[in-house]
Amino acid sequence: MNKPPARSRLGLFSFLALFVIVSDQLSKAWFVFRLGRHAHASFGEFLGPYFSLWGKQMIQATYFPPVQVEKVWAPWIQWQLTTNTGAAWSMFRGNSIYLSIVSIVIAVALVIVWKRYFSDRLGMTWIFGLIVGGALGNFIDRLRLQEVVDFVDVKLPLIGRLFPRLGDPYDFPIFNIADSAAVMGTICLAVVLIVMDIHALAHRKQPAGAAGAHDPFVGGLEVDSAALQELKETAAEVRRGERFTPRSQTGWSGNIPADQPPGQGREDSDENR
Repeated sequence: MNKPPARSRLGLFSFLALFVIVSDQLSKAWFVFRLGRHAHASFGEFLGPYFSLWGKQMIQATYFPPVQVEKVWAPWIQWQLTTNTGAAWSMFRGNSIYLSIVSIVIAVALVIVWKRYFSDRLGMTWIFGLIVGGALGNFIDRLRLQEVVDFVDVKLPLIGRLFPRLGDPYDFPIFNIADSAAVMGTICLAVVLIVMDIHALAHRKQPAGAAGAHDPFVGGLEVDSAALQELKETAAEVRRGERFTPRSQTGWSGNIPADQPPGQGREDSDENR
């Protein structure tokens, strides 16, 4: 089966990354419109002023504090508007410019890796498309606002019982669509790489002679090629009867005289033994 052309994979990769970016940016704008403080009557009217914001703490000064928190599935899921000037779990807080540089560098590196090694693989195209789209979605926020808009608040059961300091249920850090896409892509990439390592390890442990079982002279040992060829030729001569086997040296030459009935020479040699 012929592999699809690389162009079709590039189209899918671009579509996935762009879909994640647009979905992320529009969802952030929607929840700022829905939960934030403003006087706009419609979402369409709100989009222009929202995306015109540019500069440090502009979104905080314009739309915060939020008006409300919306329960989706109490007590596990709710919409809660917040921002983050750092990375996941608020690490490196206040370093949005440096994190934006890291985000764009990672995105470019992933595009290069995908294009060089995985552009003809459908699964890897999905994985890299999700990760790159997620990285660029948050990059836009960091570059434009110097902070990232988050709105999905999830609480997880059982984890607090294993780690009491986290609380029960564990209040997972608030995130957005870009975070979700990047995390799902990274998890899938990790699973694929682990499976590839397992297959490679299993192949490495396979007996050396298994792949060449059809050839009795292939056993995985390093031998001189000339000696191996001579051994093959000798074996072929023995099979054709052109060379005596060690058994012929015990008394039977393998040559039957023309005036002797067939089988008699060997019987005599057997009696002599």
